[in-house]
Amino acid sequence: MLIKLKWHEVQMAWDVGVNRAAHSIRMELKDAHGWRPDPIQDVGWQCISASSELAVAKALRVYWNGSVNTFSRPDLPNIEIKSQLHHMLDRYKETNYLIVRKDMPEEQRYVLVVVHSKTDYRIAGFIPGYEAKKEKYISQRVGREPFYQVPLGALHPIEHIESFPNA
Repeated sequence: MLIKLKWHEVQMAWDVGVNRAAHSIRMELKDAHGWRPDPIQDVGWQCISASSELAVAKALRVYWNGSVNTFSRPDLPNIEIKSQLHHMLDRYKETNYLIVRKDMPEEQRYVLVVVHSKTDYRIAGFIPGYEAKKEKYISQRVGREPFYQVPLGALHPIEHIESFPNA
């Protein structure tokens, strides 16, 4: 499902992203999984992540509050949203996939948003954590902790997300 954000939605999401980046600086937060972005990547990904959250909320017709510093809560009720650049835009990827980490809750539903441009966000699908955490999906990058690399074909259509209640 392709969601096109309007300019004012992009502005709202990017305001949230910049606010999140500034609060991370203020609180001296570091990435829990070892990613050390440069300043442009850091602020840029905060904005893209916020835009992805807004795109999913728009697709599901639910309210997105644009919260800041609410790390213990999911992005939307019982939904965690992950985003990646489309693999054609990302020189480090040959394909897109959802990353689920071992410490992420199994009862959570994880949505992958593939970013095509500043305004175009494709919701690739979702998977409950208990389905994502299978041996066949384990992967690892040099110097990083193992994670579950869930292929797009294993994701459920976003339209069915309500039929997968909490585990």
